Amino acid sequence: MKMLFDTHCHLDDESFAGDVRNVIAQARSAGVTRMLTQGTSISSSLDCIALAEEFPEVYAAAAIHPNCLMEEIPRFGDGSVFLEIFSQMAKNPRVRAVGETGVDLYWHDTPIEIQKQYLALHFELARRTKLPVVIHCRDAEEPLLETARKDFEKNGPVPGVIHSFSGDLTFLRACLDLGFHISYSGSVTFKNKCFDSVRETVCEVPLDRILVETDSPYLTPMPFRGKIRRNTPEYVQHTARFLAEMRGMSEEEFFAQTTHNALKFLGITES
Repeated sequence: MKMLFDTHCHLDDESFAGDVRNVIAQARSAGVTRMLTQGTSISSSLDCIALAEEFPEVYAAAAIHPNCLMEEIPRFGDGSVFLEIFSQMAKNPRVRAVGETGVDLYWHDTPIEIQKQYLALHFELARRTKLPVVIHCRDAEEPLLETARKDFEKNGPVPGVIHSFSGDLTFLRACLDLGFHISYSGSVTFKNKCFDSVRETVCEVPLDRILVETDSPYLTPMPFRGKIRRNTPEYVQHTARFLAEMRGMSEEEFFAQTTHNALKFLGITES
């Protein structure tokens, strides 16, 4: 049976509140046997951990999304409280990554210097917990690269993934040079010309560093975009098929490779 790993979803989102059990069951029936649900705040991260404890198909990531920082940081002081809170969360074996962190200049919820400060703190959290980091980047390539390069030069690199990759070849090469994995969401299937540069990167990612995701309930892939009320983990199969075709690979080979990549990246024993 074909198996897939949706490496980025938001199962704690309110749109799933009434039927998350059914959403997970439908994903499993579609061959999506594992999902990594991403925390975006303290409460969101705790909810993700609870889901991972309840459903064997689900693993959790814990962090603060850059657009949620201003609501959370008053309790953190100099950052040591942040590190303590999330280090405790990471002791749960169902937590497999630090995420979702990053930099976002599309929205203006958080000053850029605070975003960069907390991205570096998330890198430190990843070092302390020996977990990979899941990185959000929207209209913020330069500050992201600047922060990562500065931090890695001083403290050493950490494994990471650029989720829902939306950059061009130049950004891709910079991310690969930093050792990052690259994850594609349904946005790579969008017909808009602005995504042509993203599609140009698909065949340039080393096969052992490519991942697939939904970012559900967002970014529904074609041909379902605009036709269903929300994206769900089962739809990762459509993005994976699109990528497999672009790379000239069979579905079976690509599905197996990306699942293997995800398990290895997250330190999960294959079964």
